[in-house]
Amino acid sequence: MCLITISKQTAKAFLHQKLIKPKFNTSIELLTNLEAIQLDPVAIIERNHHLTASLRMPSYHNGSLEKVLTDGQAFEYYAQAACLLPINNYPLFADVRRQLTDKLSKELSNLSEVINIILSRLADEGPLPSSAFASTKKVQGGWDTGTATTKESSHALQLLFYTGKIQVTQRKGSMRFFARTEDSIPKKLLLEEEYSSPSERATALQFKFARAYRLFSHDDPRYGWQKHPAQTRKQLHQLAINRNQFTEVSIKGIKRPYAILTEDTEALLSAENDQPTGVDFLSPLDPLLWRRERLMDVYDFYYRWEIYVPDSKRIVGPYGMPILWDGELVGQVSPYFDRSEKKLWIHNIVLNKSFQQTKYTKRRLDKALHALAIRVGATSVGYRN
Repeated sequence: MCLITISKQTAKAFLHQKLIKPKFNTSIELLTNLEAIQLDPVAIIERNHHLTASLRMPSYHNGSLEKVLTDGQAFEYYAQAACLLPINNYPLFADVRRQLTDKLSKELSNLSEVINIILSRLADEGPLPSSAFASTKKVQGGWDTGTATTKESSHALQLLFYTGKIQVTQRKGSMRFFARTEDSIPKKLLLEEEYSSPSERATALQFKFARAYRLFSHDDPRYGWQKHPAQTRKQLHQLAINRNQFTEVSIKGIKRPYAILTEDTEALLSAENDQPTGVDFLSPLDPLLWRRERLMDVYDFYYRWEIYVPDSKRIVGPYGMPILWDGELVGQVSPYFDRSEKKLWIHNIVLNKSFQQTKYTKRRLDKALHALAIRVGATSVGYRN
């Protein structure tokens, strides 16, 4: 065991080297290397998974990740949050599904009638869109705060998905198509889940989490992508350190202890002499942004996605995209894509006080915004105060 002490600059260069710089030729290669791509329906300029992918895959076009799902190379489930994941990871989430089954047993029982109808129709008819089960009865769903506004069938579909009884097998825009798990997950993976142990799965998820984050800390509530108590997270973390699978990292000036995969040690040390270049715009759910505390520790950057913040209280805008400038987070832009005009409107640009604006930086920012426009399918860029 050893402790590596690094500067914030080295940490930034390392994260850029691992999470931003690599470029990929295929969607499955991209997904496998990132470990998970977060899904979200908000499409003010484009959906998060498309923005995450197009940043790292120059030839990416909308529909590529959906094809990976449709072809059976990926599945959807909750890791960081709702994510697209490589299909061979399916067994790793067995314990999460079982915990949710126990937690939701009463709700599942209350919805048994509509659940039986859904499962029967999927068995008889194969994959069906969520709209095929539209019911008029309303129940209190996950987003309801008092009044029952969720369709009974929608809530039942979500519970069946949480507990692993059904899978998302296709997406068309915001529409999801569902199928029974036994009809959509390869039998060998179902058998692998049956014969693997909870400790084996927990360890595999812990390392998957580490590969996704690259620089991580055990005080992260999402550590290992299971809801472990703090003490369990600490024990799992220390065990990996004792086995020389993780290496402890101290960032100068930061109290929070970090770690990396031991196999990344050479890359971390070489990052000391690496200076990231380029101007990129990160979607709100980009992997680099997943851990807000890490943003503060490493980049001295506070980020809040303001999509659910009342308009009067927003500082940046509903879809603030952090600006990654030569490896530094220097501010945010708030864009909107007018699809009818194929125009990317920039409603707001908020830069850190320490960022010095010059004619050169303005030209460089404008050029990067035009590149962002091309990424989302816009043909021009406009600015609004």
